Amino acid sequence: MIDKFSLDNKKAKEILPERPENANKGTFGRVLIIAGSRKMIGCCELAVSGAFRCGAGLVTLAFPDCIYDTVTLRLTENTFMPLPSQNGELSKDCISELLSEINNFDCVVFGCGLGRNSDIKEILGELILKSQKPLIIDADGLNALAEGVEVLKNTECDILLTPHPGEMSRLIKNSVDYIEKNREKVVNEFCKEYNVNVLLKGNNTIISDSKATSVCINKTGNTGLSKGGSGDLLSGMIAGFTPSLKGDLFKAGCLGAYIHGLTAEAVSEELTEFSTLPTDCSRTIGKVIKDIIESE
Repeated sequence: MIDKFSLDNKKAKEILPERPENANKGTFGRVLIIAGSRKMIGCCELAVSGAFRCGAGLVTLAFPDCIYDTVTLRLTENTFMPLPSQNGELSKDCISELLSEINNFDCVVFGCGLGRNSDIKEILGELILKSQKPLIIDADGLNALAEGVEVLKNTECDILLTPHPGEMSRLIKNSVDYIEKNREKVVNEFCKEYNVNVLLKGNNTIISDSKATSVCINKTGNTGLSKGGSGDLLSGMIAGFTPSLKGDLFKAGCLGAYIHGLTAEAVSEELTEFSTLPTDCSRTIGKVIKDIIESE
C-alpha cells in the first residue's frame, strides 16, 4: 500500500526542523557540495546558497582547483575544498582526499556542473561504495551514474536521485515520452529495484522514499523554474534541510521541492514567469519559510 500525499503549508510546517535557542552552527549540520567546472561555475553559488538558506550550519564547497580564483571571489559564507583537476573538470586524483573527508559531513551533494569526463564516473562510484552519509546525486552525477547504475545496489548510504525526465531516461534506458506518460510507475519501479529515494522533476514533481511506500506529489512551482540553475538551487536546499531532519532525505526532498516551487510562484508575481531567475528564488527562500512558520 502506497501512502500518497501532497504538502501544504500546514504539513510543511510540521516537517520543518526546529531551531533550538541554545544551538550553534554545528547543531545544524555540515554539508559538502561537490560541484563546478570551468564551463559551469554559477552552479556552485546556487547550491551553496540553497543549503545555507535552508538551515545548514556549515557548508563546504569541493570544486576543481582550476576555478579557484573565480569561485572564491563569488562566495563568502562557506569554506572551500579545492581539488585536483584536468581540462577544467575534476580529476580522479581527488578521490583519496574526498574519501578521507566525506564522513566528516552530515550530507553530501554530488554532480552540479561537474561535466562529463570519464573521471566523474569513477569518483562517484567510490563515493557510492564508501560513503556512510546521505548522498544527493544530481545533474552530471546522474549522467555518470547512467553508465553503471548497478553500483547503487552496493552502497551503505542513503541516496536521493534528483533527475529531470531526460536524466531519468538515461538511467532506465527508455524514452522521455515513456517516462512522462508513466511518471509514478517509473519512479516506483526504480526505487524498489535500487533501494534509493527519487525526486523526478517536472510538472507535479514526484518524490518517493527508497521503499516506494511513501510518495509525495508536489503541486507548487511554475515555468519560472524552467531555467538553468534551478536544479542546483534545489539540490542545495534539500541538503540544507537534511542534517536537521536527522538524515531523512525523503522528508528533505519533499520539503525542498515544496518550498522551491513556492519561491518561483512568489517571484513570478512580481517579475512574471518569463523573468524569474534561480537567484531570485534563492533570495525568496527566507520569506517563503517565514510564511510557512507563521501560517495557521
